[in-house]
Amino acid sequence: MLLPLVYKKIYQLCSQLPDLDIIEVGGAAGTGSIAIGWAIRDTQKKSKLIVVEKCQGGTRTDVGGYAENLKLIQKHFENFGVREQVRLFPQELTFDNGQEAIALINTPKIAAFIHDADGRIDRDFYLFWPLLQPGGLIIVDDYANEAKFQAISARHPQGGAKSLITYRLLNQIIEWGLFKTTYKVGKTIFGIKPPYADFSRFNLETCRKIIAEVNNERSNYLAQRELVLASR
Repeated sequence: MLLPLVYKKIYQLCSQLPDLDIIEVGGAAGTGSIAIGWAIRDTQKKSKLIVVEKCQGGTRTDVGGYAENLKLIQKHFENFGVREQVRLFPQELTFDNGQEAIALINTPKIAAFIHDADGRIDRDFYLFWPLLQPGGLIIVDDYANEAKFQAISARHPQGGAKSLITYRLLNQIIEWGLFKTTYKVGKTIFGIKPPYADFSRFNLETCRKIIAEVNNERSNYLAQRELVLASR
């Protein structure tokens, strides 16, 4: 769950967007999706929200497996009156299947993309930034210069590194001039696609190095912790 003020801000900003589809990566139980769906519905737009949701792992383990989480998010869309505004892509998003998610877009451009998932905003910018209208809305959660390193598990698939990966990747993307910050509420950062940004500056190899550096820091931290525990 995000801060209530974040959902309010998402609703307000999405209500002001043009009638173009929106993509959200990481729907979880659907709270943010519902806020966006309400914005689309209340402004009588014909556009849709494409929700990319893997339905397993992370906090979803508290609910159950894939089937239970898929049923829950679908139930929430129905109960909160946004089923008609949403197209669900119930798979983990990858570079390989990204075009399948993009195929659900029925407008020439997208008005916004939102990331509240695994920290892999390099993937999302690579797939969706070129489709975003100039000045389009970008929202990224878990933007914080912090880590709670731990062993990788079903409950913690990034081993506590998600926020740090998000933070460093987005800072690099900002340096490339591909994201202009407009608001920050807690760990959620709001921005836009600068109108004259040059996507040729985006470099996946640089992003991979950033991710590798964070994962190396996590491995070193865990190794040091094991040495300390063993010496006691």
